[in-house]
Amino acid sequence: MSDIDRSNRFNLLRLMAALAVFAAHGDFLYRLHLPVPLPGHSLGSLAVYVFFFVSGYLVCQSWEREPDWFAFWSKRVLRVFPGLIVAVAFSVFVVGWAVTTLPSTAYWWAPGTWVNFINNAAGLATVQTLPGVFESNPFARAVNGSLWTIRYELAMYLLLALVAWGARGRRLVYPVVAASLAILWEAARLGLWDARLEAAGGPLADVFRWRDFCGFGVSFFVGSTVAAYGLRARPWMGGVALAAAVVAFYAPGALLIQLAVWVMIAFGTFFMAHVGNPAPAEAGRAPVDISYGVYIYAFPVQQAVTMLCLREGWSLAVCMLLSLVPVVLLALLSWHGVEQPAIRAGRRWLAAARRRPGRPVGA
Repeated sequence: MSDIDRSNRFNLLRLMAALAVFAAHGDFLYRLHLPVPLPGHSLGSLAVYVFFFVSGYLVCQSWEREPDWFAFWSKRVLRVFPGLIVAVAFSVFVVGWAVTTLPSTAYWWAPGTWVNFINNAAGLATVQTLPGVFESNPFARAVNGSLWTIRYELAMYLLLALVAWGARGRRLVYPVVAASLAILWEAARLGLWDARLEAAGGPLADVFRWRDFCGFGVSFFVGSTVAAYGLRARPWMGGVALAAAVVAFYAPGALLIQLAVWVMIAFGTFFMAHVGNPAPAEAGRAPVDISYGVYIYAFPVQQAVTMLCLREGWSLAVCMLLSLVPVVLLALLSWHGVEQPAIRAGRRWLAAARRRPGRPVGA
């Protein structure tokens, strides 16, 4: 979720990652089976690592082009929240209302309806249920189980802006942060920090897990490192990614598996984005990027379709196909009707702000 880079396949890779999450969730929501291609890492979690690597790469480029807090956060907010708010409204006001077992009046008057909307529209995603919704599904009551990663995405934006601003152009800060987060990941695993946090309870336990923050953060800041140092894709990177995948599959310990996964995601994603020297998009023609739309709309659609398919006795394959069509259509509507207009409005707004006397924007 960042500025468009036209000379690579990052948009395509993000779409493939979103579809991987779609496939993993489809299997799980239908029969509570989670595809786990690597020990400790589901298909969906690996796809999310791809998102964070690409985001770290592109958002770092965005900061370096315009190292200004106002411009940076204007871009980030307008990229994340317009689409998110509309998707949450769809989940609550369309899907939830259509399938709830409560009378309409009771649904609209229930505090949980509005708490869900506000909580998820704000990017927190700690409230996953709606009154009377999906109560008989195999994965009961969850309405949009994908949105929780967005709060970590926003946390990475903040961390990157802080360290980049403090580093004043010193690129070494990015690999140092990535390495520090990897060390914290292992310390949290050995020290059972997440278990202790969960046992303690409270607001922090609702929104934060060390495993997720550090795990996603390493991929994000490795992507930032690649961008900051202007690294180029080389053929050997594909070999390194493949070797890392083999290590991750056969490695005996959690730390070695995790290190191999980070290496596999970084080298594999960067190699696939540039192999064959992809041509840039035509000047003046913005590419269509529906990956975010697929990601934020898939879960509630899949839950609704799963409810229908199980009631009618239809297979998982039919359920997947019936889910995919509306998800792609909603993602296209989101891009053309919400996300792209918001991005363009933000660019016009920032251009006007740069011209405004006494309001310097950028370096």
